[in-house]
Amino acid sequence: MNKIAHCAENREETIKEHLENVADQMKEFVAHYHYGDLDIVQYAKMTGLGHDIGKYADLFQRRIRGSFEIKVDHSTAGAIEMCRKEMLAAAFAIAGHHGGLPNGKDDTDSCLVARRKRTPEDYSDYKKEVELLKVGDRKKVFDTEKFSYAFFTRMLFSALVDADFLQTEKFMTDGAVCRGDYDSVNILYERLSGFIDEKGWLDRISEKQGLNKIRSEILAECKEKGKSDPGVFSLTVPTGGGKTIASMLFALEHAKEYRKERIIYVIPYTSIIEQNAALYREILGEKNVLEHYANVSIDSGEDENDERKKQHLLSMENWDAPVVVTTSVQFFESLFSNKSSKCRKLHNIANSVVVFDEAQMIPLFYTKPCMYAIKELVSSYAVTAVLCTATQPDFNKWLQPLCVKEICQNYRNYYEILKRTVVKDAGGLTKDSLTKEMNGHNQVLTIVNKKKTAQEIFEGLDEDGRYHLSTYMTSEHRNEVIAEIKDRLHKAREDSSIKVRVVSTSLIEAGVDVDFPCVYREKAGNDSIIQSAGRCNREGRNRTEDSIVSVFELEEERIPRLIEKNVAVTVETWEKYGCYDSLDAIQYYFCALLGLDETALDAHGIVDAFAKLVNGEEFPFCTVGEKFRLIEQNTKMLIIPRGKEERALTDELNRRIHEGESFKALLRKLGRYSLNLYETDYDKLIRENQAYEILEGVAVLQNFGSYREDIGLHVEEFICI
Repeated sequence: MNKIAHCAENREETIKEHLENVADQMKEFVAHYHYGDLDIVQYAKMTGLGHDIGKYADLFQRRIRGSFEIKVDHSTAGAIEMCRKEMLAAAFAIAGHHGGLPNGKDDTDSCLVARRKRTPEDYSDYKKEVELLKVGDRKKVFDTEKFSYAFFTRMLFSALVDADFLQTEKFMTDGAVCRGDYDSVNILYERLSGFIDEKGWLDRISEKQGLNKIRSEILAECKEKGKSDPGVFSLTVPTGGGKTIASMLFALEHAKEYRKERIIYVIPYTSIIEQNAALYREILGEKNVLEHYANVSIDSGEDENDERKKQHLLSMENWDAPVVVTTSVQFFESLFSNKSSKCRKLHNIANSVVVFDEAQMIPLFYTKPCMYAIKELVSSYAVTAVLCTATQPDFNKWLQPLCVKEICQNYRNYYEILKRTVVKDAGGLTKDSLTKEMNGHNQVLTIVNKKKTAQEIFEGLDEDGRYHLSTYMTSEHRNEVIAEIKDRLHKAREDSSIKVRVVSTSLIEAGVDVDFPCVYREKAGNDSIIQSAGRCNREGRNRTEDSIVSVFELEEERIPRLIEKNVAVTVETWEKYGCYDSLDAIQYYFCALLGLDETALDAHGIVDAFAKLVNGEEFPFCTVGEKFRLIEQNTKMLIIPRGKEERALTDELNRRIHEGESFKALLRKLGRYSLNLYETDYDKLIRENQAYEILEGVAVLQNFGSYREDIGLHVEEFICI
């Protein structure tokens, strides 16, 4: 009787077939991996062949043929065999291909060291059908760079998890699931080029001066530099320079030239993602652009069986789309995760162009591990990285021996030409004096550090034309308010008496295309101040000397802990240069900030957790996965059913949960109607019966007096964002 891995209806798949299919798929996935002199393709093949050899045990065969009450550990067998062959990365990958990468050594019986000591059911029948060869000398490879070897382990793990899932899915559905129906990179390049030609954006270089000429020059540079050899690039484009299109032109030109498989756009804020992804979909085609972040909704308003919707849901699992737009949180936390679901997509980062928009906004405490990850991707996985920002930090220290190449050589001149504001220090202000100053302007934007502060300032503004923005409003609600603000600002161009007074947290300072004649910014990091200045006189309609960005300190407020170091260096920069926004001041700020004690740039010791180990068997994959959180506070989901659609979705979610049906897609759809709350606020709402919990960590607001249409959720105690 054949030994089988899966059965469905009247069909069976033998273990040998499954192992060979997974091995072949893994060979494709790792084709662009390079790690020393290791034969990675052969290494991946052996990993695939060995991952399910535990299924040869008679006990597992009894389970697969109907005795489902039997519990069988089928992954430890392959891990043991790989350990015997000193193929440590393969051992970790196989041990974790269902439950996640384990720690190498800890106090649990699930760590790799403990699993090596197990005596699994006899699986020796695998030798009759599968030959497992030793590939490479683990000691030689591992000792060169332990962090790199751990990174390679995670990338190998990704290839195994996705190959195993895809091959299992293919058999279980009899090939019914259709994946990968996308246009080629070359077609996407032609579409973008056609869009640019239609707008005439490259034809304006001949103009004598002006914003359009500069944007054309930047586009032309990106097009030309896209042909450069792969590596790490910086794109330093001042606010208003058109980097959204320019960076995509570089990426697609480069992808076409070097046969890269996809473009991954990594963005710090979901507000920028929504805006950029919509533009890319318009230009490149709806089906080719995948948005993937916490609160994304792919609801097309069509039938539940809509094929585009299905394809996008599938693409979220493994990022096989040609253009992926995601958050810094999603990207970097996946790279350091040990979870199968998060790591599954990592192999599709290989052989891609990754654009890090607003790269300076990588959280300070994680700068070192994030830069190490970028270096690994470029050095060993055929990635070209673009660090894209208006204020470029010097990341060379952590990327060596790679050299960062600037795409826009003339950025210093562009910066001076495009400078459209005067940034001044306004000293200390009280909340009352700040609201009084805001009420003295017809159109004004104020950006503060805390949500509580934003709500308090809002309450003091004259009611005509006042607006509030913070993450205590759902993303759907924020988008509605931003659209109204933009519309009102547009009307104010013709009638300057129209009032548009906005108080916001930092969510507005990058990527939200608004243009105010004056801006106030509570003291923060110098990079945040420059980003805020980009919301003032953005289109250059007013004289530079009349477009004032006032940096102030609120006398009643303490600096939030998360930006204390940034503010301290900002103060130091002001004292040295007497300004915030000169290129010399910006360069000094970043040099001083990134020159802090190394522990400040890797607060949780992520790099050292791997690099300082004596033995790779001690790799703490699980521990590091739990520690690496770009947003460090634990948050929980609060659904705000403001309108008919979200109320209907919430009712349907309740029904499905209570009747034991699948609800994951519904929960994802409700993300746009929800907030992420810190535990203290979440627990308070539950405790005071203002919300009820429907799942652990997911609640629904029931007291709508707590959520206002002007400021969102209104609670007494706030935590800064």
